[in-house]
Amino acid sequence: MDSHRLLKIGLFGFGCVGQGLYDILSREESLPYKVERICVKTQGKLRPLPPESFTYDWQEVLADPTLDLLVEAISDAEEAYTIVSEALRRGKNVVTANKKLVAYHLPELLALQQEFGGVLLYEAAVAGGIPIIRTVEEYFSNEPLERVHGILNGSSNYILSQIFKLQKPYAEALKEAQDKGFAELDPWLDVAGADSRHKLCILTAHAFGRTLAPEEVAFFGIDFLGEQDCAYAQQNDAVIKLVASVHLTQDGELVPVVLPSLVNAADDLFVVEQEFNGVVVHGGYSGPQLFKGRGAGGHPTGAAVLSDIVSISHGYAYGYKKLHKTTNAPALALDFQFDVYLRSSEPELVVALGLTNLQNVNRGSDSFSVIGTVSLGNLIKAQEQIRKAGAYVMALSSDFVSNPVAKAKAGVEVS
Repeated sequence: MDSHRLLKIGLFGFGCVGQGLYDILSREESLPYKVERICVKTQGKLRPLPPESFTYDWQEVLADPTLDLLVEAISDAEEAYTIVSEALRRGKNVVTANKKLVAYHLPELLALQQEFGGVLLYEAAVAGGIPIIRTVEEYFSNEPLERVHGILNGSSNYILSQIFKLQKPYAEALKEAQDKGFAELDPWLDVAGADSRHKLCILTAHAFGRTLAPEEVAFFGIDFLGEQDCAYAQQNDAVIKLVASVHLTQDGELVPVVLPSLVNAADDLFVVEQEFNGVVVHGGYSGPQLFKGRGAGGHPTGAAVLSDIVSISHGYAYGYKKLHKTTNAPALALDFQFDVYLRSSEPELVVALGLTNLQNVNRGSDSFSVIGTVSLGNLIKAQEQIRKAGAYVMALSSDFVSNPVAKAKAGVEVS
């Protein structure tokens, strides 16, 4: 692709990310990129550009031979998959911001790139403006990683900041996040942890060479967070953060999980506030490094899309070095143990989770809370039952690698 001439872009979707990219390119006139065509779904919707700026037939845009690359920025993951997979079948170069699309279809998308020669980049799909995929893919391509974890959802982090910094109730904080454009159209994706799960799946492929199906990742969110849970955190000199984590055990097995977690002032993630994301990459030799930046909003995510556009125009493609290097992808460590806090009104959840090392925290007339130890396998198996019960689960520390309850029982101080 000749990077000296004006490159023409076909853009699908004109919501937060699409408008963010369009605005950046409008302001940065020296950049040799132009959004030539914009395809949207709904006719007659009020938009900041005149109606003649838009087309409504995605196939027409795919077939346009004058376009150099395509950017997919729509919210519907299945529709996005239809467009992106068809574009790759035609050997086109595509940038997407859709994490659900990539998380559910990465093996197929890899096969399409290999067969037809197109390139797909998706930096904007994980952690907004932080260049984390490229960092893990390139900088850590040869160094073994021990763990990648962090706050991958700006909306839920914003909500938790409002609750802990300004003592706002959950519902008010959620509405504020939506009003500011940080939350997805469907807030469940953000607050229930599903969005963080999708991003964790993508990071795992680049960091550990294993394509995870989203169903393999236990995920819990803050949608059932209550005042008593926040009070428990404060009693323990901690705040709550929604942490997505994947690490390798000593046996070389993977532990992927999304869990609200107690985070104290000594934790790297403690300083990640508001709509910011923070990712800690723990290299086997280089140790832990924190990457922090805006995880939500049109301009930060639009900037990540722009970075991918520039990269594709210079011939860059992901090498998937860890994925190609790994002959046997690591298995899941289903017997790995976590220490968790559980609040529920249904005692049978204690049995369903197989909680051991039980300690009572609180017992009210309509609910109880306990802490105990649970296996990854039981977390995966019981997660739907826990959601249906409206119960709240969180980790006692964002350090999922070790076992605070077990340490405490052995007389070791828990940080």
